[in-house]
Amino acid sequence: MTPVIRAVRPDDVVPLAASQARAFYDDPLQVWALPDDSTRLDVLTRLFELMIRVVSVPLGESYTDDSRSVAALWAPPGQWMVEGHAAGELSGMATIVGSGLARMRQCWETMAAVHPIAAHFYLSGLGTDPPCQGQGLGSAALAPVLTRCDEEGIPAYLESSKERNIGFYERHGFVLTDTLVVPPDGPSLWTMWREPQRN
Repeated sequence: MTPVIRAVRPDDVVPLAASQARAFYDDPLQVWALPDDSTRLDVLTRLFELMIRVVSVPLGESYTDDSRSVAALWAPPGQWMVEGHAAGELSGMATIVGSGLARMRQCWETMAAVHPIAAHFYLSGLGTDPPCQGQGLGSAALAPVLTRCDEEGIPAYLESSKERNIGFYERHGFVLTDTLVVPPDGPSLWTMWREPQRN
């Protein structure tokens, strides 16, 4: 049965933050930035709640299903950098992540340094709640924006923090462009670019 995918709404924020926190709990980047296993889930839940409410919902280009088990969090062309009012609201992030802030900032700076200049849709995150993985939800959640990219001739870009996900993204038209290592002792990130697909 094909999942029914729709845009993320304000009432999705809390349940979606919980499912995304579970999805990213074992992510190498999150484990490095937030090494305390006993607090990571709570920190990630609060972090996703803030990011989805302040960034994803207002941008209007993020997608989920009615169970809120999956989220594809996108920024449209020219809006990948959080600025202005949203940036001010994200100042609460420092309190949430605590001692992990320096490592997270190092990661953001590493990614920003190589972020493409050309106009593109930016996939800042794609996560599926672990009990629901393997059911096609991730592919379904990507579809609305990738279809638009193809129809309107717009590229897409992402960084994968799990090497095993590279093949998944390649099946959706992304091409590996670079491998980054977060200094001084952080994990690897794989940057991927997708040109519009012509049928």
